[in-house]
Amino acid sequence: MVDDNMPITAVLFDWDHTLAYSEVGTDDFSARLTAMFAITGLDYSQSQIENALAAVAADHAAGKIPWHTSPQTRQQIGWGYYHLLKKLGHPDLSWPLLIRLYSTYALLPTALYPDVLPVLEQLRVQDYTLGIVSNHSITARPIMENLVGAFIPPHHITISEEEGVHKPARTIFRKAAARVKTAPKACILIGDNMEVDALGAVQQGGYGGGIWLDRNSNGAAKLPDGIMRITTLQDVIECLAN
Repeated sequence: MVDDNMPITAVLFDWDHTLAYSEVGTDDFSARLTAMFAITGLDYSQSQIENALAAVAADHAAGKIPWHTSPQTRQQIGWGYYHLLKKLGHPDLSWPLLIRLYSTYALLPTALYPDVLPVLEQLRVQDYTLGIVSNHSITARPIMENLVGAFIPPHHITISEEEGVHKPARTIFRKAAARVKTAPKACILIGDNMEVDALGAVQQGGYGGGIWLDRNSNGAAKLPDGIMRITTLQDVIECLAN
């Protein structure tokens, strides 16, 4: 469902798992962490990291530590690394190291999903203004600009660490709309997280609509008002046409 009172003229996207994905450990969290740790200079095997993850999960299940299953903020992600490093017995648990790890994720080899560039081209031909709003580190910007810069100019990219605020806060959605010089009601956001991206954009950001990109076809019994569900980015074209 899209707000009928104002036509959609700007299409904004989440980044991770919406437009792009890490080519390292795509479906294996411990493999991805092992690669990130290696880049940061932390020499731990994948087996060690798997054991530490299991220990952290056990502590969380026992109510001993907080653990965010879908962390969004830099602080939430940093604390996740803190608990993991503590289980590994790492001597340095300082905030600077945690932030280095946070920034390292963007440095892993990154690729676009096959449906991304064709859809961006179709949207450009239809004169939609395009943008990105992502909960990510500053280090992700050059990767974004390199991969989709032909369609989305740098000043249309809004990154949480640069802005000091994360989705689903109202402020970042409004900043993203301002960057693309479009009224929030004329914006629609597409993302892989229904609550943080699609619903957050509508309820917090005042966007005209939100689209949940459910690439894994997890489904939902009932979608909130103002939210549409698609399973491939190509479906965006039909959603906007209707």
